[in-house]
Amino acid sequence: EFSDEERAEFRSDPEAHEEYVRELAITMFQRTSSAVTELNSIEHQKIAALCRRNLSTVVDDDLRERLTPDYEPMCKRLIVSPDFYEKIQRPHVQLVTSGIDRFTPTGIRTTDGTDYEFDVIVLSTGFRSDRFIRPTRVIGVDHVDLDDVWSPAPLAYLSVMVPGFPNLFMLNGPNGPIGNFSLIEIAERQMSYCMQLISELGRSGAEAVAPTSAATEAFEDERRAAAQNTIWMSGCNSWYLDATGVPASWTFSYDRFVDEMNAPDLSAFLLS
Repeated sequence: EFSDEERAEFRSDPEAHEEYVRELAITMFQRTSSAVTELNSIEHQKIAALCRRNLSTVVDDDLRERLTPDYEPMCKRLIVSPDFYEKIQRPHVQLVTSGIDRFTPTGIRTTDGTDYEFDVIVLSTGFRSDRFIRPTRVIGVDHVDLDDVWSPAPLAYLSVMVPGFPNLFMLNGPNGPIGNFSLIEIAERQMSYCMQLISELGRSGAEAVAPTSAATEAFEDERRAAAQNTIWMSGCNSWYLDATGVPASWTFSYDRFVDEMNAPDLSAFLLS
């Protein structure tokens, strides 16, 4: 709730309003990031408590138990809905957790042999979160194929560039904070970072820039070590995990991401 005086101030001073919104967004980004990158953080505990409080609105004990995940909140991506629990308790709604065996002429048959009739079936089959710019084929130095480089698991230096692929700039690339805070915030900061590198090409007279293998390996080693303390490693199978079982996302704080994106460390790059 804002007082009449505060509302009047925001109306008369749009910049003050924008600054307030910006500070509020940063606070939210910091808290959300801490909730996923620090398993025992107070931020995660608060979100977990909120999830359990919402679940408590389900009156039927059996239904509530079947709706309760066997993993920590946020280990898988949260589904945010203001009325899901209300709607699933309606008399004509049924929660079915059996696997789908097949489609039938009238609906679906589940693995327990039960047939369900439907007028409409909505498919929610997910997506391949590890593809990024693929199937676009990208060839780097010495005819190296990016698909081969990423065959064990996608990686990139600070989520924006890959060694051996000069002038290949990416927004929301591998190992970025896709599950931590706003994708718009991420892309804007990454764009600023990439533009600084492009400006450096102009100043230096170089034609190409790429991160060194050493800098990329050091970043990846640190990122994987930090992953052990994240919510994604707390015991669930989710699309956040890559083929090696490590979160394919940013495992550090929001502030660390902001600091890294503020200005490139040119010692981590090769200009040619």
